[in-house]
Amino acid sequence: MKIELTQKQYEALLKIVYLGSWMASSTKDEPEMEYEKIEQYILSFAKDFKMENFVGFDKKMKSYFPTEEFENSTDVVEQIDAYNEYTVWEALVLSLSRRDIIKKYGAEKVDKISDEELLEKEYPFIQKYEEEFREHGFDNLYVKPKK
Repeated sequence: MKIELTQKQYEALLKIVYLGSWMASSTKDEPEMEYEKIEQYILSFAKDFKMENFVGFDKKMKSYFPTEEFENSTDVVEQIDAYNEYTVWEALVLSLSRRDIIKKYGAEKVDKISDEELLEKEYPFIQKYEEEFREHGFDNLYVKPKK
């Protein structure tokens, strides 16, 4: 199979592959090798698309790497920042909602109810926290000291 891309499409593909690889590997000690191989393959075409400013080659390691110019490009930085912000708020809302529903119904009951019923019971908590954080961000969030 052969895929033909314009330079603009290749640049978009570079960003997609980089962001996907970053997401899959950023929380791990070692990169996902399956993704790493695909990333290396896609990066290897940079010269063909005259994008050497975005991709370098380490002769010693015999591998391609995204350049600092690429990693600091506005598109990439904005995508990562937006993803990080979204996941922080999403995790916080869901964690606090789960804590509250367990406090209200008990862990045993929560473990036994169906996913549909759980979502129905948890949704008001989710809405409450989404509204709070949308309006106030972290301003009203405090850690209560143990007594």
